[in-house]
Amino acid sequence: MKRKQYYLKSLIDSKYCIPVIWAIGLSLSILLARSYYILEQKKIEIKFKNEVDQFAASLHREFELNLESLHTLSTLFKSNKNPSYQTFITESQSIRKRNSSFLALEWIPWVKHEMRSLYEKNHQQEFSDFRFTEKDSFNQLINAKIRKEYFPVYYVDPLTKNKNAFGYDLASEKERYNTLKSSRLMGKPLISGNIKLVQEKTNPEGCLAFLPIFNENKSEKNYNPENLKGFVLGVFKFSKIFEAANNANIPKEIQVMLLNQKNETSKDTLFTYQSAQVNTQINFNHQFDLPVLWGKKWVLVADPTSTYIKNERTAYPLIILIAGIVFTSLLVLLFYLFSKRNTQLTQLNIMKSKFLSLISHDVRGGIGTMDVLLKLVLEDFENYDKTQLKEIIKSIEQNTNSIHFTLENLISWSKNDLLALKPEKSLFSITELFENITEYFQPIINLKNLKFSTHYFTNDTYIHADKNMILASLRNIISNAIKYTQKGGEIQIRLLQTKTKHLIEIEDTGIGMNPHELKRLFEYNTTHKKEGTGGESSTGIGLMITKDFLDMNNAKVQVDSALGKGTTFKITI
Repeated sequence: MKRKQYYLKSLIDSKYCIPVIWAIGLSLSILLARSYYILEQKKIEIKFKNEVDQFAASLHREFELNLESLHTLSTLFKSNKNPSYQTFITESQSIRKRNSSFLALEWIPWVKHEMRSLYEKNHQQEFSDFRFTEKDSFNQLINAKIRKEYFPVYYVDPLTKNKNAFGYDLASEKERYNTLKSSRLMGKPLISGNIKLVQEKTNPEGCLAFLPIFNENKSEKNYNPENLKGFVLGVFKFSKIFEAANNANIPKEIQVMLLNQKNETSKDTLFTYQSAQVNTQINFNHQFDLPVLWGKKWVLVADPTSTYIKNERTAYPLIILIAGIVFTSLLVLLFYLFSKRNTQLTQLNIMKSKFLSLISHDVRGGIGTMDVLLKLVLEDFENYDKTQLKEIIKSIEQNTNSIHFTLENLISWSKNDLLALKPEKSLFSITELFENITEYFQPIINLKNLKFSTHYFTNDTYIHADKNMILASLRNIISNAIKYTQKGGEIQIRLLQTKTKHLIEIEDTGIGMNPHELKRLFEYNTTHKKEGTGGESSTGIGLMITKDFLDMNNAKVQVDSALGKGTTFKITI
């Protein structure tokens, strides 16, 4: 147990203890803040993925609903007789009203070359300028070239926005023609690759959905490509589908891209929704594979932007870090104060032991000397003449005075440190203290034949402080001045005034001090025992008490001294 206490005390007293506590506290604060930061990052990622999944599901439903509408439109063409143009327009407008994602709805018949003239003449009865067209190298519409088969836009709604598409032969364009042939051969609806919609100026990205219509032949179990009647076609604009699908209100700070999965390693970007500056420092995105729709495998890829991450972040990691640093700082401060107090108590115990040792030595020595002198006188009193008796009495007096001052200083010091004496300040005249001190020391002043004078250079002699403490301090300083001044020397006390404070100067013509003595004059751990000019003894604790008392009254003390030239105490209060 004692060994553990010893190690604990050694740790507390070590100069590395506070840095170690600070380092540990700071490390724990950073670790906790980082852990919460990582946890928050995971929460943001989960929320981000959920929002993207909801949007992807909504987008898929929107595509399915629109494609299902093409099946509704296709019922018009499943009979042997084609519907009129007006019937097509009526049904188409009803579908587009329910599904705003359609840019246009069209009927594309399969026309062999020998039937081209008939198809053009039938439509020219209502639309005089109708013809089969295609684009030349200058992107201008011209009459369609002669080919074995044609896939013209025969019905279109709305017509006004799609005049250039009216009569356009899809067989003249490779991408669309290949999709048509594949759909015809497989007997399945297909979606084209990404196309640029000519009639759209902003976000022109889109695609075409082809639904093949075959003439019914009950004798055939499977479809026959030769029985193809034509295609119901839906023109989709990706931006419209994305806007219609955003009923989940995906944040604008998320960038979503629609990719076409060509194969396992190759993807084409079809459309970018809510394009924004992506935060390249974020190491996560989310990919959602949409179910195959009419032969197309699309992939939705979403990335969080810097704004999205910023909006989702909280101040908790920073708060945790600051709180940890504050807590560590308070802990270090408390430990520092505890360590400092522990050091002060240790030093105080050492000082008290030393003081008691010095005082007991001086008191025992003084009393022992008087005891010896008195015994000598009593044993042979008749043989002492008056001169010898006078010297012995003088010696006893000096010892008595020394013991008196020692005990008085001991009482003052014990009140100050052991009883935690606090100053009781009041307003009093400093001249009263000087008169009291002069009267107190007059016998000694006369005995040493000293010139003692007081000079007041101000009419304002009142100060605000603890009267008893200031009195004890001045008595100690003047006592030392008397003690270390030779017979016939001089001591002057001066009272001056600055703008806001009083200045007390106590100057003597005594033996003075060397620089080493002057430097360590008020140190507790130094013994200042120095015999006076008349053989007076000293404990060296009087000036220590003086410094304590002056500090408690916010007074400043300055000492000027030179060996053999005297000493001057200057007290500003």
